[in-house]
Amino acid sequence: MTSISTPQTTAEWHRRVVWLAVPIILSNLTVPLVGIVDTAVMGRMDSSAYLSATAIAATLFSSIYWIFGFLRMGTSGLLSQALGAANHVRAERTALRSIGLALVFGVLTWFTGPTLFTLGMWSMRVPPDVYGLAESYFSIRLISAPATLMLYSIIGILVGQQRMPQVLAVQLLLNVGNIILTIWFFAFFDWHIKGVAAATVISEYAAAFLGLWLLRSSLGMRQHLLQSESLAWIWDKQRLAEFFRIGRDLFIRTLCLTASFYWLTVLSSRLGVTVLAVNAILLQMVHFMSHALDGFSHAAETLAGHAYGKRDRPAFSNAVKAASIWGAVMAMMFTVVYALFGSAIFNVMTTQTEVQNAATTWLWWVALTPLIGVWSFLLDGIFIGTTHTREMRNGMIISTALFLSASLVLVPLLGNHGLWSSYCILMLARAATLGWWYPRLLILKN
Repeated sequence: MTSISTPQTTAEWHRRVVWLAVPIILSNLTVPLVGIVDTAVMGRMDSSAYLSATAIAATLFSSIYWIFGFLRMGTSGLLSQALGAANHVRAERTALRSIGLALVFGVLTWFTGPTLFTLGMWSMRVPPDVYGLAESYFSIRLISAPATLMLYSIIGILVGQQRMPQVLAVQLLLNVGNIILTIWFFAFFDWHIKGVAAATVISEYAAAFLGLWLLRSSLGMRQHLLQSESLAWIWDKQRLAEFFRIGRDLFIRTLCLTASFYWLTVLSSRLGVTVLAVNAILLQMVHFMSHALDGFSHAAETLAGHAYGKRDRPAFSNAVKAASIWGAVMAMMFTVVYALFGSAIFNVMTTQTEVQNAATTWLWWVALTPLIGVWSFLLDGIFIGTTHTREMRNGMIISTALFLSASLVLVPLLGNHGLWSSYCILMLARAATLGWWYPRLLILKN
């Protein structure tokens, strides 16, 4: 792995942040586009059951896969710090461990998936027709579990190496390929919801193979796996303990975040099929925004991690400052766009008049979310890059508790307005808790 230079002037820091963020923004924007296309396709069926089933099944997959988010976040943090310390052997071995663990977890998920689906659906009150459609979607999507989790590790490695154009290439193949296949299967085959799932499976395996090919020269596989006199480094207790400590903290943190979004979907389903369909589309708009803002979160992640590994406090502060400025600008842009054109965007995603009419009541919540959420996204990236995951875990536990408490009080009183206000409380609490612990990151010891 090659060394990474550190910017020296304020202008260089801003250029580096933009250079790192733009490919991630472009690639991340294609992620929710998949969901938007899936929603648009299912929204044109003759029943809202298709849209509801897709939303429920996709939420179940997100709930399962987000648990393994540490494969991306932990990998990028450890790798960027190793490169900051100019320890290339450690960086390569970190990458190889991550890919191996991702493959193991993916196979396990494949085999346990049917049980997880049954448990997930048990908590939701859905009609039999919605249940059957969701089950069809889920059973096909499950085939790609190994590829999905390997992609987590691959993206984490590329982010840690600051190879953002390669991240863009992988994401474009994954998501644009998915979109093209979804439209193709819908237009020329009578596959309906099964075609949406099959398109995802094919594109995920294609993207995983591309990612492995891009990493072929930087993993040091020949040196560490084929020519190494001993493979004891794979089972190095210190490194495994470090990875699983980070993984444990991020697992709990992601489990809480996943539970929050899962609970949001559960409450939406209990407010009726129409509200569930409306919130499914509104959440796609929120996810679109959050994936764009994540570009600056990723930039802060790899730059802060590199500076932290190098024990360079000025570089760390400059990285945080530049990423925060650009993140705030992007958030303001999304707020303006959603405030002015939110209704038009929503109506493009469904032709169902009942859903369109109902959405006007809650669209303004979506316009608020960029300004509320950007700070938690940026702080997440900074804490991931420095692998201060205990604070992330504790902050998310507090935030989730506040969200659940708020939803139990506000939803019975205000309905869907109460649900969206509870979501805003979740995002504000995430930013407040991490902001409280941020000074701990400034103690850089050699």
